[in-house]
Amino acid sequence: MVRIQFLYEKEQNMNAAEIIKKDLDAIYIGNLSTVDDNLTLPENGKYGAQFTWETGEERFIDNTGKVHRPLHGMGNRKVTLTVTATYEGCSESREYVATVLQEAKENIVKEVRKVVLNALVGEEAHLPSVVIVYTEDGRRMTMPVKWNTYEPAKEEKVVAVAGVIDGTEKEASAEIHYKKEIVPVKGPKKKVGYFPLGQVRLKEGTLYYKYQKLMEEYLLGIDDDQMLYNFHKATGLDTKGAPPMTGWDEESCKLKGHTTGHYLSGIALAFAATGNPKFLDKVNYMVAELKKCQDAFAATGKYHRGFLSAYSEEQFDLLEVYTKYPEIWAPYYTLDKIMSGLYDCHVLAGNETAKEILDLMGDWVYDRLSRLPKETLDKMWAMYIAGEFGGMLGTMVKVYELTGKENHLKAAKLFENEKLFYPMEEECDTLEDMHANQHIPQIIGAMDLYRATGDEIYWEIGKNFWNIVTGGHTYCIGGVGETEMFHRANTTCSYLTDKAAESCASYNMLRLTSQLFEYTRSGNLMDYYDNTLRNHILTSSSHKCDGGTTYFLPLGPGGRKEFFLSENSCCHGTGMESRFRYMENIYAQDEDALYINLLVDSVLTDENGKAMIELQSVDEEGVMEIRCQKDQKKVLKIHIPAWGQKDFNVSVNGKVLADTALHDGYMVIDADSKAGDVIRLELPMEFRVLDNKSDAAFVNLAYGPYILAALSEEKEFLTAPAVEEIHMVDGKLQFEANGMKMIPLPKVDMEAYHVYFHKE
Repeated sequence: MVRIQFLYEKEQNMNAAEIIKKDLDAIYIGNLSTVDDNLTLPENGKYGAQFTWETGEERFIDNTGKVHRPLHGMGNRKVTLTVTATYEGCSESREYVATVLQEAKENIVKEVRKVVLNALVGEEAHLPSVVIVYTEDGRRMTMPVKWNTYEPAKEEKVVAVAGVIDGTEKEASAEIHYKKEIVPVKGPKKKVGYFPLGQVRLKEGTLYYKYQKLMEEYLLGIDDDQMLYNFHKATGLDTKGAPPMTGWDEESCKLKGHTTGHYLSGIALAFAATGNPKFLDKVNYMVAELKKCQDAFAATGKYHRGFLSAYSEEQFDLLEVYTKYPEIWAPYYTLDKIMSGLYDCHVLAGNETAKEILDLMGDWVYDRLSRLPKETLDKMWAMYIAGEFGGMLGTMVKVYELTGKENHLKAAKLFENEKLFYPMEEECDTLEDMHANQHIPQIIGAMDLYRATGDEIYWEIGKNFWNIVTGGHTYCIGGVGETEMFHRANTTCSYLTDKAAESCASYNMLRLTSQLFEYTRSGNLMDYYDNTLRNHILTSSSHKCDGGTTYFLPLGPGGRKEFFLSENSCCHGTGMESRFRYMENIYAQDEDALYINLLVDSVLTDENGKAMIELQSVDEEGVMEIRCQKDQKKVLKIHIPAWGQKDFNVSVNGKVLADTALHDGYMVIDADSKAGDVIRLELPMEFRVLDNKSDAAFVNLAYGPYILAALSEEKEFLTAPAVEEIHMVDGKLQFEANGMKMIPLPKVDMEAYHVYFHKE
């Protein structure tokens, strides 16, 4: 009663304008970036305001929220929704822009790819639940298949099995090659490991440091009890006077709780990256309160042991009967964010209670999913958005590595998605029209399974996916996807819009790249990593202390960054984490060598906090000094990025090295470097024109590692100036060409800009 009275008094003290503002702030009508189903437009606000809605284009969204998707070929359509809130004679309006997705393509199957696999004599083979098909319009995709029954061979022979593709009359075929012995193919062993985050610190003076400090300050100002609001409310615990969450965590939103998971990771990473004890206090408080919530759920007797979320188990029940988005919204995705956050709190901040919570949650996941037939799981995980489960596969592997419980590893394997994994095994690009960030974390999970099991097939899945994505689905900044979706390979220049390059997707592509590097030590991987980190993830940061991260990074002409600060989108969540991962892969080591992968100003320390290596930019762009602060017994391997490999110079203590041969992109400095030694790199900072294989009519401009942005309001593509016409202004990272002003993309704030140009 005390709490109810407090709310009543608080509402009574608000004037009409304040009530309208609070009710408008609390509106949540779904993820408007990719609308493919009806919207629920609220008629009343929590505090009493009344809402009326108007739509800018009723043929796609009417005033009741009913959606009429454009026919395929018409393209996606933007619709402006205007809500007017009224209360006691006062009113205020607010606009929302929805992108209505065009109807899916009709799939006319032209050819079905034969399934070929090996099996041991006398054993039933595992036939995939999907087959790869080729459509009349040139697509490659997977479709579910029902296989006929067959008898396993009792001798070495080939057995043919037929099947029917769901929803068609098309037949599928499989060849099972029965053998007495199958020699397993061994994948690569881990060759290199990264240094713990706590042993690396960014140095002042760079954008990396600046944007990390802004996020550090933002996280320190967050109200922990607000982050716990939905959890406390779901369990009946005191919300402690905290304000409700907004946007994707608003009380009526089906995804509430996901931002809290990102926040847990963010504050744990911030503690590891900075050592600030205030973050440790936040970690310990958040985990203690979540433990109370888990215990409170169990105490009701209504929930299965170990359950923890910001809502009841209902969404999980509904998923098992294939309920679509937006009636439910990715319950296992939200669960993954919570569990990942708790994992980081344990591993990065040493909180033991987080491990206890995870152990019980892992049991809950296994108990829930292990009772379901594989057919149900396959159908669940193939559902758009509703079945999105984030990185649950990898999270359960990591929980298994903490607990040693085989059931936790078994639970991880229950998240295997054959719709994605089978074509990746076959090195076949079926990504067209698949949701990018729904599937990238699943590949990260496959790599986690490879680490835990050594099963070579998971290595193949991870490697092949990375090659397919980076080979035909990336923009110049390394980002992928448009309106969150992969499109046909080598067509990125057909999708230069304001809905390009979702930040979450790049964040997870970097994590996958990091995993692959541990087994390959490939400089090519680090070239992709450096470009994407610098020109997308760094670029995605707000220049203010407001926690802002771009959802999409506009790549069309005259685009502007947008930060939806109260929306609590997925990219807002990953932005809380990514600012503290800038230094994560700068340094690595194996038995013989210390690797310097990224030329980012930083200090590497040993386990006792004593400086080992310092990277420092000096004099001008392209000049970097590697200063040994401690005797180094290992060889130094320095990654020379692809953009700087032409005519670079290396000197040690002032002596220029004659031999600068590269080994897979790495320059090798012999062992026994001494404290005080200085290795100086001079890389050629040149203007470059980058061609696009997806459309030869477009180019990008670069200066050293930076993609250049021309600042212009023009809504038509500009023509690229000739390289010789570009010159630096005042010796800074500002450039001009024929009156056109250009700056590195990470330095763009709210200006309109161009990064794709028509070829001269």
